[in-house]
Amino acid sequence: MMEAITVGAKIMMTASVTSDYPVGSTATIIYIDEMDNVFVEWSDGKLSSFSDKQVLNSFERIGA
Repeated sequence: MMEAITVGAKIMMTASVTSDYPVGSTATIIYIDEMDNVFVEWSDGKLSSFSDKQVLNSFERIGA
C-alpha cells in the first residue's frame, strides 16, 4: 500500500485493478487531475487512469 501519490513515481500493481495487466506490472504516474484521478503510463507505453484510492490501495512505490 502506498502512503502518497507523486507524479513521476514508479509503481507496481500489488492487487488486480485491471484485467489488462497482471499483478506485478509496473507503471509511472504521469498526471493527477482535479478530480483525483491518477493517470499512469505502463512499461509498454499504454495509458490508464485510476482513482486515487485504487492507486493507494493496489500499488506500491518501487525504486527511490
